[in-house]
Formats: sequence, structure tokens, C-alpha cells
Amino acid sequence: MTALFGFKDMTMIRHFRLSGCLGNKDGNAAIEFGLAAPMFIVSLVLMLDVGLAVGDRMELDRNLRAGVQATMANMNDLDAVRDVILAAASEPDALTVAVERTCTCGGVAVSCVSWCTADEPPSVFVNMSAMQDFAGVMLPAMTLEAETHVQLR
Repeated sequence: MTALFGFKDMTMIRHFRLSGCLGNKDGNAAIEFGLAAPMFIVSLVLMLDVGLAVGDRMELDRNLRAGVQATMANMNDLDAVRDVILAAASEPDALTVAVERTCTCGGVAVSCVSWCTADEPPSVFVNMSAMQDFAGVMLPAMTLEAETHVQLR
């Protein structure tokens, strides 16, 4: 008779059958967990990455709200508003902040020094935006952006 896996007369299979190893279910949970654990770990890291990105984006919004409050408190110096936004940030060096004033007459952009008509001044807006780079563990590198507009008049 030919040897099966190096054993004559299937003695190894007979040994497993007699010892009860083929029908034994001990350790199934450990094997199933070992197969599922990598998926759980990848999901956990991905959720952590998304959570950090959302948290950073929320901080950008919070920083811009500080600038909005400064503008609404009649702070007309745009550089000072920019400094308030950077002061509100936990990592100001990582932020790119832009603050600009725009004016419109009837929805058309105009110079802020001229009036729309003899008795109607232009609508004045302060536009603020902030950007921050985000490099996640599993998420690709991206730029988080937030912007807001405040109408002064």
C-alpha cells in the first residue's frame, strides 16, 4: 500500500479519529477571533482617523467663531481679527488664515469707499477662511477648510 503523507495504512488519521481531535470543538472561538481581529483593528484605526479629522475641522470652525465675535464687537482691523483667530487655535503654526473685507451694491461687488447711491452705503462683509493640513494613519493626506462670512452693514 502507498504511503499517505508519509504514513502507511492511514495510521495518523486513525489516531486523530480515535483520540477525538476531529470532532473536538475546543478553541473554535480563538480561531474565529484570530481571523476577525485584523478587520476589527483596521476598523478601529479608521474610526480613530475619521474622529481626529472631524475634531480638527470642528476646531477650525471654533477658531473662526472667535474671529466672528471679534468682528461683531466692532473690531475693524482685519489683521487684529486674523490674530484673534490664530490666538484661539491650539496649533496656530499649522493654520493658514485669510481675512478680507468685501462690499456689494445689490449683489454686485464694488469698492468699499464708494456709495451705491447718494443715500445708500454698500453692504460690507468680512470673509474669513482657515485651512489646515491633516495627515491620517489610514486616511489620505488632505486639507481641512472652514470659512464664514459676516455682514457688518
